[in-house]
Amino acid sequence: MSINFLKSLLLSATLISFSYANSNDLDLKNDGLSISIDEETIVIKRVFDNECKKINGADPKNIWTGNYANPRLPEACVKKFVTTVGAITPMKINDKIETIGEIEVINFIDDSQENKNMLLIDARLPDWFLQMTIPTAENIPFTYFDKDKYPDDFYDVLDSIGAEELSKNKYDFKNAKELVLFCNGPWCPQSTFAIKNLIKIGYPQEKIKWYRGGMYSWKMLNLTTVSE
Repeated sequence: MSINFLKSLLLSATLISFSYANSNDLDLKNDGLSISIDEETIVIKRVFDNECKKINGADPKNIWTGNYANPRLPEACVKKFVTTVGAITPMKINDKIETIGEIEVINFIDDSQENKNMLLIDARLPDWFLQMTIPTAENIPFTYFDKDKYPDDFYDVLDSIGAEELSKNKYDFKNAKELVLFCNGPWCPQSTFAIKNLIKIGYPQEKIKWYRGGMYSWKMLNLTTVSE
């Protein structure tokens, strides 16, 4: 067994072990994770130029720019996006909520054509949704899931997802819809914020799925988008 193979195996195991950790426990933007391989220290971190720190990540027009491919490639073959914003989310929210990929999202969209109790939710703010989104997605901004700060919007959310408040902190979920939530990508906390607020009110977790890849993965694979 070669040394290079052992290094690759150890590095892969290390990446797997911390990919499920809470990204808040790791300062991947600055310090990173230091590991030692054959007395050599390797730091796993998000690498970016200091100029990238000046990007306004709140502006959707700023995020979908930047060319990271060979300049000789045809423009139509190149995907463009910023890679240095947000904080990396773990692969799973918890053991009850399924994390899904593009094929599962497409199957969900297909099934939802005949089943109106299935809802694909774009949890981003309206400016992002209006620029581009996944076909059939409904825009329910993550802030609306916060009952304390946005009570009026929160009750609109309940109506959209088939839930009803019976009394303070008591809800009826007998008509709860099957949901898939997404936002900008693995670095975006908006869909997880919405999901955690659904968990807080007792929404059936078996009816919640999370598309972690979000718009970044969807665009990276050149899947169809729509805009308003």
